[in-house]
Amino acid sequence: MAWTVRKQLLCPACGDIIAEAVHRRFPATLTVRAPAGYEVMPRRSAAVERELLAGELPGDPDPDTLREMLLRHHADLIYELTCPRGHVTYRAAPAVVRAVRAAPGAWAQLS
Repeated sequence: MAWTVRKQLLCPACGDIIAEAVHRRFPATLTVRAPAGYEVMPRRSAAVERELLAGELPGDPDPDTLREMLLRHHADLIYELTCPRGHVTYRAAPAVVRAVRAAPGAWAQLS
């Protein structure tokens, strides 16, 4: 059992690398870095939902799918990941951790 796992996250739309995630079991931490090197800061689901209702979210998210995810993860942090080709992916922190922990190789597919 590895205490720390590091994976490259792949864009669900095109397969390009959109971030690097490092998950540590104890103490529990998740760090997500964009390919440019800066840390991607997560936001509360309520803030993302406000922007969704106002029509201010970048990209073209499916409102029903995003709203369903926000309801499932109403108390979790949400990551907004942008791929080099302009695709924007929204994922809750537990979904990122699950993808990183389950991926067998160096890359984790966000589904």
